[in-house]
Amino acid sequence: MATQENITQIDLNAEIERFPPDVPSGRRSETLIKTPRLRVVLITMRAGTELHEHVALGTITVQPIRGRFAFTAGDDEREIAAGTLISVESGVRHAVRALEDGAFLLTIGWSGGDRPGDES
Repeated sequence: MATQENITQIDLNAEIERFPPDVPSGRRSETLIKTPRLRVVLITMRAGTELHEHVALGTITVQPIRGRFAFTAGDDEREIAAGTLISVESGVRHAVRALEDGAFLLTIGWSGGDRPGDES
């Protein structure tokens, strides 16, 4: 990751190689960018691994970089792969299952007052 003045540049392919899901759970996440209102997280997963249904306390996007995933929100399941971007509003229950080995970017954005610990 290179940072100069107000620009941060990240080589996603290099980060995927640095953080393979070589742990017993078959998935790994690394926060690449962290600000008070934004998180960008790289998640790598082995085929068959699942992020069980949960709720995010902010609007999220999921953008696959490698592999294919099944993304479920409520009763809606979609297959997503590189070149796809999914957005889900805050508070919507969702899950992700790796259909093949892969990686995706998870972005979480908070508006005033919806981030955990916000007092505004």
